[in-house]
Amino acid sequence: MKADRSTWPLLVWIGLWGLPTRRWAWLFVWLSLGLSAGSVALGFFHPLAFVGALFVIAALWYYLAIRWVDKHSSWD
Repeated sequence: MKADRSTWPLLVWIGLWGLPTRRWAWLFVWLSLGLSAGSVALGFFHPLAFVGALFVIAALWYYLAIRWVDKHSSWD
């Protein structure tokens, strides 16, 4: 039986919108961190690329949403 996502807080629901499983959510955490690190590295050659370091905020949002679901709800 699928988890009732309608009971999740809005920020958790938006953060995990379209991600069917915990594994996908963790994939996006690591993808966001990788993009952030890549942007920092590229920023040494093109200063505007440092803006991509803000992907770390997305990674934190995914992580906190995953943690909330683990503590207060379920994935399936």
